[in-house]
Amino acid sequence: MIYVKKLDDNEIRTALITRLSTYKDCKIYEEVTVPSGKARADIVSVNGHVVAYEIKSDYDSIKRLETQIPEYDRNFEMNYIVVGAKFEESISNFVPEYWGIILVRKTRLNTIRLSFIRKAKLNPKLSFTDFLSLLSSNEIKKIATKGKYLEKHLKSSEVRKLFKQDIVKKLDENLSNSIKKSLKKQVRLSLKS
Repeated sequence: MIYVKKLDDNEIRTALITRLSTYKDCKIYEEVTVPSGKARADIVSVNGHVVAYEIKSDYDSIKRLETQIPEYDRNFEMNYIVVGAKFEESISNFVPEYWGIILVRKTRLNTIRLSFIRKAKLNPKLSFTDFLSLLSSNEIKKIATKGKYLEKHLKSSEVRKLFKQDIVKKLDENLSNSIKKSLKKQVRLSLKS
């Protein structure tokens, strides 16, 4: 039997952030609570897409994945599960096929290696309203008024008086899919700044 050195959350997190930091023009957030408050992404990177990473170390359980997956799916464009060797054989049975899988191991030289077992695909269950809600109220108001997304329906002064969830709802109800796609780009830019 081969002895595998166990990795804890902090070791995996540090290795993942180090890797993500090498990506060009990548903004990294830690402990991002989704708008519903029902889950918290360990790490979120914003580059070409908003990508969430859920870490399950060799000391963790994967029981909470059942409730975490639907929350991640509603909020992030792509999702990865990042696991230690403990879950190498079983993790693909627990996450959807469009989720990416990253395996983290300690090498003989005591360095940490990240291996992409499966690349994440675009999340087919992304909710437009939840994705927009990742932004603050002020950011949403700024985008809604600056981009003139609601100009046919409301004046800028009226938009500024609305609650965040009301603006998001109006954007969802009044925009075409092509304009929503453009607005998603604005969300990414806002999260990167």
